[in-house]
Amino acid sequence: MAASDPSDDKFNLLKDIYLSVVFLTRLPAPGWPEAAARKLSAGMWAFPVAGVLVATIAGLVYAIGDAIGLPVYISALFAVVALIIATGGLHEDGLSDLADGIWGGADPARRLEIMSDSRIGAYGAIALIVSVAGRAAAIVAISEPLFVFGALVASAAISRAMMPAMMAFGTSAKSDGLGTRAGTPDAMNWGIALLLAAAIAAIAAPAGWFICLIAAAVGAVLIAWFARRNLGGYTGDVLGAAQQVAELFALTIIASVIAEAG
Repeated sequence: MAASDPSDDKFNLLKDIYLSVVFLTRLPAPGWPEAAARKLSAGMWAFPVAGVLVATIAGLVYAIGDAIGLPVYISALFAVVALIIATGGLHEDGLSDLADGIWGGADPARRLEIMSDSRIGAYGAIALIVSVAGRAAAIVAISEPLFVFGALVASAAISRAMMPAMMAFGTSAKSDGLGTRAGTPDAMNWGIALLLAAAIAAIAAPAGWFICLIAAAVGAVLIAWFARRNLGGYTGDVLGAAQQVAELFALTIIASVIAEAG
């Protein structure tokens, strides 16, 4: 009997979660060659799980800051920094690269070239400031530690569920880009990711879970449209930027609903 291929695309709960966590975070994980050899598209349904893990860390950081009496805006900033550290700034890097490329190049080829440059420009720096400050401000508006925890979990899960859907419905802008290496998630994969994220949001979001889902989708669609128009499709950086905008929109909506109710 022939040995099974560890890189096959059949559903495997533990391997898919492992693959997603290792790809989307910098959290320590034991080596697992069979899981690491799987095609990334096979495990994208578990992207929301990775979001829950990093959001839990950020929520704990905020709760500790609140417990020791730090001002709410300091605790909020530390929570966002925790998100960045837990992911290695993966999505923030995508956002800054996209901003630099889109506004720094005159045509798609030049924009993609700029996005491949590791240096950060003025547009990228501004985008990062908006992302960090916007998320921190939303957390400050939510304020209550338990609510902050729920909002972070919901927004982190939902925003990461948008990435496989973008890949399924979009076109890779580069023949050797993420889409080629990762593969294209099938309908079951991106569908489960969205359903899982919606279930997590329904449980965790302190308010407005459905409108939070809609807001995240709007943010992802805007980035997808923007990238299609200016680059010809998505790249890894575009997916990272979409996660950032979706998370910011989701957190902002939750903060707004809580503010109106309070």
